[in-house]
Formats: sequence, C-alpha cells, structure tokens
Amino acid sequence: MAQDYDKIFREVLKDIFPVVARKVLGIAQGKYQPLPGDMQYTSEREADQVWEVTPPAGEPFVLHCEFQSANDRQMLSRMLLYHGFLYYQRKMPVHQYVICVGKDKPEMENQLQSDRLSYSYQLIDLKSFSYQTFLQSDHSAEVLLAILADFRGEPGELIAGKIIAKLRELSGGKLELSQRALQLVRLAVLRNLGKTVFNLSKKMAITIDIREDALYQLDQEEGLQKGKEEGKLEGLHKGKEEGLLKGKEEGKLAGKEEAVLGMLKEGFSEQVAARITGLPLERVAQLKQQLEAGQ
Repeated sequence: MAQDYDKIFREVLKDIFPVVARKVLGIAQGKYQPLPGDMQYTSEREADQVWEVTPPAGEPFVLHCEFQSANDRQMLSRMLLYHGFLYYQRKMPVHQYVICVGKDKPEMENQLQSDRLSYSYQLIDLKSFSYQTFLQSDHSAEVLLAILADFRGEPGELIAGKIIAKLRELSGGKLELSQRALQLVRLAVLRNLGKTVFNLSKKMAITIDIREDALYQLDQEEGLQKGKEEGKLEGLHKGKEEGLLKGKEEGKLAGKEEAVLGMLKEGFSEQVAARITGLPLERVAQLKQQLEAGQ
C-alpha cells in the first residue's frame, strides 16, 4: 500500500516539486536540478524526491523529501540512512523533510542526539495547509494535493467537487482529465473520500479506468506471481510447461479476486467490481459475503 502511494507522489510531483517545495517547505526560489532517487552502496534505497537546489544567494544543497501516508517507527533511521547516502554521493549539505499526507497526526521521531551525533529532519503535516493553497494553482498535478490539505470545516464532497471542476478547467483533454481523476481517487482514499470522488467523476461524465490504477495492477501482479510459483512447483511432478500454465491462470484469477476485495472494502458496488475485473457477479457476491463475515 505505502509503495503504491510512493509511486503516485513521484508521478504527480515529478514536474511541480519546486513549486511545492516553495509553498510547503518554505524554500526560496532558485535553480532546481533533479537527482537520481535510487541510492545503492551496500544496500539499495529509492527516495521520493531528491533535487539539487541552487538558491539565488548561498551555497547549493541537496533537497530530499519523503511523502508518508502513515506513521513509521523506523522513519528516523530511514532518514538518517538517506542522509548518509546523499552526502556520500554529493558532498554537500542535505536538507531533509517528511511530509505527512495521511489522516493520522504525525507522531514520528525526527531528532537523534548522542555524544557523537546530532541529527534531525523536518516533519510537516500537509493538513496544516489550507486546500486553497493548492486549488488555486495553474498546474493540474498540484491541484490534486488539495484533497490532502485542510478543508477548513467545509464538507469533503464539496471540496472534491471543487477539485474535479478545477482539474476539468486545467486539463488539456479527456485523456489527461481521466488520468488526473484516477490519481485523485487514489489520493482521496487517504481521506476516506475515494468513493465520493469516483461517483462525482462519473456524474461529471469523466471516464476513469480503474484497471490502469497502480493498486489494481499490483493485485494482478501479486496474484500472477503466486500462480507462477505454484505452477513451478506443480511442474516438478507434471511437467514444467503444464504446471506453469496452470499457475499463471490461477494467478490471474487470484489477482482479480484480490482486486475485487480491495474495491469492495472501499465501497464500490458489486456490479462495478464485476464489470471492471471481469469476474462473474455471482463470484463477486460470494467474495462480499466472505468479507462481511470477516474471512
């Protein structure tokens, strides 16, 4: 789940992160140069956002930012590890931030003091910013972040409607609008508004193909991998090709069923889940019964 949101934030922020850094992190304008996020030395890590920033005045520095959807007890250790990798690679100051985008209050340690080391990173809650901070942007990707900000007491459905309307205004065509709407659905899940955004998009005649969603694809891939492994084991007794083929088929079915369960948990109807995944409605109904029974 967390890996899926990492991917979404990388996609959404890849072109607009300098703008977000100015608004959310308070970093002055300057020259921003993206750096590789993968860090490999004795182990491999992939950071969410890594940029080399050259401010109008002062020395360049590395800006590293992680987007976190849930509290992580290992966050302090992770950020310290990132800091070591980045300094090892770039040999310049490293400024680090963790932006919390989940519904829970951030409660992660962000300072480490010992007799030989003093280290800290800055912890920021995106809910401390008004949704208008992002809704007023001229970049459709930045507008998406409004769903994760402070609604200032306004109903979630009203805010979702404003965001969708702004995305329609800014998007260059149906394809871009559909992609942004899908990203908005996934981010809205962090505010328990996924179904609301999905239904509002349908009412506004925006096509959303959930099969392009990263979580749906992840379910499919996990099911397929499971099928491959089962197929390989069976292939030891019945022949590798026959077993692998069966495993793949079982994997596809398992992936579809996992996707259905995920959609049902988020409030999608049985009919929608069946239409999107291609599973028979009867099987979807059985899975819903199992879900409600806590199996």
